[in-house]
Amino acid sequence: MPDPSKLVVLDKAHELLAGVNDAVVQIRQSHLAELKRQLIKSAVSIPSNIAEGRRRESQKEFLRFLDIALGSTGELETQLRAAKDCRAIPLDVHADLAKRAKEVGKMVNGLRRRIIEDLGDDDAA
Repeated sequence: MPDPSKLVVLDKAHELLAGVNDAVVQIRQSHLAELKRQLIKSAVSIPSNIAEGRRRESQKEFLRFLDIALGSTGELETQLRAAKDCRAIPLDVHADLAKRAKEVGKMVNGLRRRIIEDLGDDDAA
C-alpha cells in the first residue's frame, strides 16, 4: 500500500486538527471541558482513521476506515456548532473551521467513491 502521507486529504485533515486545537485552547469556560475533549477527539479521529485505513491490507478495509473518518467529520461539524451556540468560539472561527470540516468531508467522500469505483462493487457503498 502506498504511504498514507501522500494523500492530500490527510494533510487537510491535519490542518483542520491544528485549527480545532487552536480554537479549543481559547475556550475558558470550565463547564465546557467535555465539549473541548469531544472537539479534539473527533478532530483527531479524522486523520487517524484515514492513515490507519490506508495501511490496511485491502481497499475494502480502507473504505471502512474512510466511513469512520467521514462520520467523524459530521461529529466535528455538530460539535463546532455546539461550541458556537454556547459562545465558546467566535463566529468567524466557527465559520472557518466548519468550512474546513465540510471540505475534508467532501474530500474523504470523493476518495471513498473513487475506491468504490475501483472495486467495481456497488454493494460497498
